Amino acid sequence: MRKDEEINIYLDKIEELEDIIMRLEDLIPVEDAKKKSRKRKRMDSKLAIELDEKDKKFRELKDKMGFLRKENSQLRQELEKIKYTDSSSSRIKIEDLRPEPLLNDLVKELQDIVNNQRLTISKLKTNKVDKEDILEKLRDKEEEIKLLKSEISQLNHKKKDFKLF
Repeated sequence: MRKDEEINIYLDKIEELEDIIMRLEDLIPVEDAKKKSRKRKRMDSKLAIELDEKDKKFRELKDKMGFLRKENSQLRQELEKIKYTDSSSSRIKIEDLRPEPLLNDLVKELQDIVNNQRLTISKLKTNKVDKEDILEKLRDKEEEIKLLKSEISQLNHKKKDFKLF
């Protein structure tokens, strides 16, 4: 397998060199052409050859970068598997999976509460409603928001603690 790869590499190099030889043969002066056009052709051909070489190096480097990125992601996945299998109890694994949905549910609930408060505020601006009643509801809702925010922060803290294990 290794020798096949080396053979392919050498065949590619031979093909590149053949292309360069063909370009250089085009540079051989023809008696009818002017000197300035020959110089210009030579310079254009040399620059084209150099540009092709740079493009090939660039492609090779891009390919290597892609392989390194792929290898990096595979190694990270393996590291995650190792960390996951090293945890001592299955209970921790289950708890690691649970906090995010709970947190998402709490965030949705908090968003609903905030939207309801905004709706109430807009109603207050458009219609005159019993201010006392609304202020009391607003205080209750603010207390609920504080409780939910503290619960979210506790869950985030627990989540961080679980990730340390």
